Amino acid sequence: MASNYQDYYPGQWSFDQNDPSKDPKKPRRGGVSVGVFASVICVVIAVTVLLTYTLTSALKRAEYSEKLLRQQKKIEQLQTDLKHQYSDFDMSSLDVLAALFENYSYYANELNEEELIHAVLKAYTAATGDRYATYYTQEEYAALLTENTGDRVGIGVSVIQSEITVSNQKHTVMEIILIFENGSAAKSELRVGDCIYSIKVDGEYKSMNDLTYEQAMNAMLGDAGTVAEFKVYRPNGAGYDSVPFSIPRAPFESMSVTYELCEQDPTVGIVQISEFDLTTPKQFKKAVMSLQESGVSHFIFDVRNNPGGDLQSIKAVLTYFLQRGDLILKSIDRNGKDYRSYYAEPILFTDEYAACNVSDSEIGMFADLDMVVLCNENTASAAEVFTATMRDYGLAKVVGVKTFGKGIMQTFFPLSNFGDFTGYIKMTTYAYVTACGITYHDIGIEPEPEYTVELSEKAKQYHFYVLPQSVDNQLQAAIAAFS
Repeated sequence: MASNYQDYYPGQWSFDQNDPSKDPKKPRRGGVSVGVFASVICVVIAVTVLLTYTLTSALKRAEYSEKLLRQQKKIEQLQTDLKHQYSDFDMSSLDVLAALFENYSYYANELNEEELIHAVLKAYTAATGDRYATYYTQEEYAALLTENTGDRVGIGVSVIQSEITVSNQKHTVMEIILIFENGSAAKSELRVGDCIYSIKVDGEYKSMNDLTYEQAMNAMLGDAGTVAEFKVYRPNGAGYDSVPFSIPRAPFESMSVTYELCEQDPTVGIVQISEFDLTTPKQFKKAVMSLQESGVSHFIFDVRNNPGGDLQSIKAVLTYFLQRGDLILKSIDRNGKDYRSYYAEPILFTDEYAACNVSDSEIGMFADLDMVVLCNENTASAAEVFTATMRDYGLAKVVGVKTFGKGIMQTFFPLSNFGDFTGYIKMTTYAYVTACGITYHDIGIEPEPEYTVELSEKAKQYHFYVLPQSVDNQLQAAIAAFS
């Protein structure tokens, strides 16, 4: 199923929101052992009892004297042990909390140290104030890598959650909006517009009404060679037919770029870029060249609702439009100093980034096209780099509404570089500017007034990915911009 970074270390560089080991070691907490922490807790408790001792009556003191003597001996022994083992002993609040739970919690036997550490790291990064900071476990980071390369295992479709009425009953469904040409679904009778309403889970069919969207997605995914069994409602003009499917799951490459001809003018081609991952450069080049072969001479590059993606991906795509040596962007640190600049130039990778390679002859190959960039309030990050660069170099008109305004970059840091730890931390490390020389972070990119077009109320009644061309007034404004 379809479901969004970056040079390398100290970490991978990402505009947003990618093969580590599957058997991570236990992270190290630092400081002293939990056992020692627990002992220190006992010291604290003992001191509290001593204070109570001074406030009680002589009779009570006599009753407690033997117990306090034993505790005093334990205190002295613990102090000696700690002084011997730790010359600079400091116990953090987190250590105290861990010791308290391990010694006094009713659920102490159910505590999982590794899960607790992961939860703490996630909470810590979330509390830093960096809204793009995230902690990833080894498994989560591996899944992110797979997602960025576009490699998936499933039946090879893209879906949206929707609701239809069949025989006067409402059904939550997953409507198929795209079938990937290299997926197993492309070899079946499944069609765009089919609505999945029931999926076999653990041997029995379950209605989408009884599943969350995430549960339904997970049920459609699985290991290569296994079979996804489900039922769809297929529109027949008067209503819907129920059609069952059994489709084997297999590897496929997701589609970040789709394209079509304008219905009212076949000389206009529409290229929709949903994100900038490692599939984007070659899919983008194929889309433009295919439309050219169809006689297209005007191009609309639709980056509405594009959240961004990979630095190398956007660099490769923009290199198709720029001249050798043109600035794509430069990153600046928190003190405003230039850190690194990125230019249009040949790109050569031999790893998974080979999909972003650009030869010398491909630099500027699309520079002379007649172009419009279509953007909206959800156009962000790398998609804004695309929009701003096309505008700054006078290559395209910008149509739509002001973009999201994310002009910062994130870096992935592998914690294994800092000791016996596992997982990755992503945090914001740089802001960036395009050829215009200013950052648009928290500002956005605004089309010229004559090309500023809000989506109409009629168009908003449709899901964006099934919005008819004739109803899409922003698209119609982009088409009119060629006049």
